[in-house]
Amino acid sequence: MRLLNPFHHLFSRIKQSINAFFKKRFNRWLSKRIPGSFQHKLSKRNIFIMPTRFGFAYLLFDVLLFLLGTNYQNNIILLLSYLLASLFISVMMHSFYNFSQLVLSSPAKQFTFAKQPVHFPINITAKKTYFDINANFREQSNLSTKVKLEQCDRGESQLLLPMNPPARGVHNLGRVNVFSEYPLGLFITWAMLDFSHQLVVFPEPKKLQNSDSYLSGIDDSTDDQNAHQNTSVGIDDFAELRSYISGESLGKIAWKQLARGQGKLSKHYQNQQGGLLWLKLSEMPSSDLETKLSFLCFLILEYGKSDYDFGLLLDSHSQTANTTTDGLVITIEPSSGFKHQQNCLIALAEVSNNAVEKS
Repeated sequence: MRLLNPFHHLFSRIKQSINAFFKKRFNRWLSKRIPGSFQHKLSKRNIFIMPTRFGFAYLLFDVLLFLLGTNYQNNIILLLSYLLASLFISVMMHSFYNFSQLVLSSPAKQFTFAKQPVHFPINITAKKTYFDINANFREQSNLSTKVKLEQCDRGESQLLLPMNPPARGVHNLGRVNVFSEYPLGLFITWAMLDFSHQLVVFPEPKKLQNSDSYLSGIDDSTDDQNAHQNTSVGIDDFAELRSYISGESLGKIAWKQLARGQGKLSKHYQNQQGGLLWLKLSEMPSSDLETKLSFLCFLILEYGKSDYDFGLLLDSHSQTANTTTDGLVITIEPSSGFKHQQNCLIALAEVSNNAVEKS
């Protein structure tokens, strides 16, 4: 058995290499034949058809029946085999025409938060009645389930393709497999359509108490060119003392009160009117990157509800921004509105999972 183990691993690696080679060649051919598009019209160019297991068994039975009739020169058995063969061909043609001229379209990008399911709508335009339309993600079968439309009437219809989001980030979901076994289950007709589906998964929002204490003011009277490269904490007005939360900056600790025996308290400041607000990854009260991003996501959603201008500062390990001289990165400059909020959330989704916080 020990002698067979090296050969087993060798054959397994050879098998994986062969499968990867043919899969790569097939995907390259498929990309040329059915390129990515927002809308696809099914035709002989993008429809594939082959017998199912039941169809192969049916065909084998018909061949055996033909050989039996030929051997015994029985015209009735031969006639039955001819009828079964003609039914087989007729079902194949009906399977093809049940897909032909069907128009499918879908939006390319969807947004969601971690652990929240999302649905990709597949819009169907039909000039006649179609039956048994099924769809699922070809390469994401473990994260999505098959949906089925028993009857697609003439006009506009819609399939909602569910997807359980993977980890935070930007994910290309690959092709959608649309298939049918209508009418008798002898053939499966399918089309592998590329809608360029992309899923952007934001961090899961995590409520952060005393969120105002994690904002830093920036003097908006400085030159526009340097305003986004310098942060300042000194322009804030003292507001109150609150209980110290584990993970807060040591610079916020009220040392005088601690020396007097009043407990461990932290100083909190109120930003002056007219100052710009910055949300900083490095000031989030946690050592875990995902937790910090969840806190930032909560703050972005909260400030997105108001007309406050705020900016987003991420550490220099972010791949979506340029490093500044003070060791921080400004990915999104201060602004407000829904589009600004969306850009900030996308920046959080694109932070590398392998990022390491600076000490």
